[in-house]
Amino acid sequence: MTIDASVIIPSLGRLDQLRNCIGGVLSQDSDYVIEIVVVVDGLDSESLAKTIESEFRGRAELLFDSSLERRGSAAAKNIGAHKAQGDLLVFIDDDTVPARSWLRSIIESYSDDVVGVGGSERKRGRQPFLRRLLFFIQGNRTGRVTKSGMVISNFTPEKKSNVYVDCLPGCNMSFRREVFLQSGGFDENYVGTAYREETDFCMRIRPHGKLLFVPIAVVDHAEHEYGGNSPSSYRDWNYWYHRNNTYFFLKNFRPVSKPLWVRHCLVELTIAVSRMFLSLDPSPIGTMRSGIADGKKMSAGLRG
Repeated sequence: MTIDASVIIPSLGRLDQLRNCIGGVLSQDSDYVIEIVVVVDGLDSESLAKTIESEFRGRAELLFDSSLERRGSAAAKNIGAHKAQGDLLVFIDDDTVPARSWLRSIIESYSDDVVGVGGSERKRGRQPFLRRLLFFIQGNRTGRVTKSGMVISNFTPEKKSNVYVDCLPGCNMSFRREVFLQSGGFDENYVGTAYREETDFCMRIRPHGKLLFVPIAVVDHAEHEYGGNSPSSYRDWNYWYHRNNTYFFLKNFRPVSKPLWVRHCLVELTIAVSRMFLSLDPSPIGTMRSGIADGKKMSAGLRG
């Protein structure tokens, strides 16, 4: 039997959230043949996997991989992708709950020239002021990666129509399985919060075809402050933001001219200063410096 889609859910110690996520996938209003691949990343993986298997026995074809000690989101997604058998690989976070029409909207949006489809995320509460301001300044565009390496996400369900994009949201994205494997999967150097892992992969898969953003394919994203890729502190979050953002920039926009590098550093500094004033915490400046230095070192290691 042909499997239309494999829904891949990486998870780290969040039983309640994972339970709700799987329940949402099982409640889809479509007749497509799917499998659910759960990759439990962490020390309690076997216990969590056994609990979920027992609760959903008979209701779903659940494929588990709980062999990871703690390798991160990119590694978990790659393991899920290689385990999956569906024609489409659909990635969602374990703290999301998809709308009933979500999977049908994803699958039916594919055409011959489309290699990836992503949906929107409805976040709990209002977006932070700084984030909304940046989207306004950038023309309220969606899923764009500029020539200078800036990334504009803005994957909100308020968007009214489908649009071709440069990148897709990490919590709600899908790709043709064959093309995903040809492109090498996610770069496992994106550790910590895994920030930019999905954008980096989209940069590599784009030469194979188009990426389409479908706002009606919505998931509710709780973005819990524990488990998953959540950092242990605000300082850690800032560090991984600058580290992974710098690694992404230097990896994907080589050769980087001196003016472009200076521009990148100025943008990072502007964001760090803004966060410093909004949080009344001086740490974003220090974490920016260490994050940029480590991102640069990682990029240099790739070239070597």
